[in-house]
Amino acid sequence: MKRHEIKFWFILSCVFLLLAFGCLFWEPIRFGSLFFGALFIGCAGEALVIKMQNKHKIFKITAIIGRIIFILFLISFISIQYIIISGEHTDDEVYNADRVLVLGSRIYDNRPSAALQSRLDTAIELLNENQDAVLIVCGGQGNNEIMPEAHMMKDYLLQNGVSEDKILVEDKSKNTIENIKNAKELYNLENYKTAVITNEFHLARARQLMKQAGLDAYGMPAPTPYILLKSVSHLREYCSTLGLILTNRYF
Repeated sequence: MKRHEIKFWFILSCVFLLLAFGCLFWEPIRFGSLFFGALFIGCAGEALVIKMQNKHKIFKITAIIGRIIFILFLISFISIQYIIISGEHTDDEVYNADRVLVLGSRIYDNRPSAALQSRLDTAIELLNENQDAVLIVCGGQGNNEIMPEAHMMKDYLLQNGVSEDKILVEDKSKNTIENIKNAKELYNLENYKTAVITNEFHLARARQLMKQAGLDAYGMPAPTPYILLKSVSHLREYCSTLGLILTNRYF
């Protein structure tokens, strides 16, 4: 039984190591290397302490704790993925919203990232259906970005036919919480019917943060391009959502 369990954890660690290695070669999914790398270390460590558990009581206790931690990880991962996936839908009220927040994401020197472009294209589609809405593009300047994300977002919208009077800018925020908080303070959003556009994996958390800010939390998902990008984005979103839950800032 012990040998079979060691083999199980060893094989699992090898799988996670291969996944971590595979994520190294495309910058947008390199977070996967950290995620799978941590799982590799945990599973390899579990195999080692099980192998040594007869040598000292501490190894046996550590092996038990390792199993418990892994089970808790699986439960939390499945639960949070359910939350994420259940939020990937459009609310009908979006089509009657007065102000629509378009949340920022990474930009490159001459273009938005693929995920951000999808958010902007979705916002343009919404304006075609809800011509009374005004977009609020959100995002400050991150590391290695040549300008605030919101400025490139505005330029992209203008280049694709959106009138300037349909665009408001929030360009100081560094994360989703600040996107929403700053936009609310700048544009008195509590006086408007509000909605939010972001990639589908991000929408459940964005809705919850909109509610916490005292705003209407209607949402519209933008499709995430590339299956690898979407998969790793779900891993990152798991970590972000878990962090908010553990610090009592989600519910």
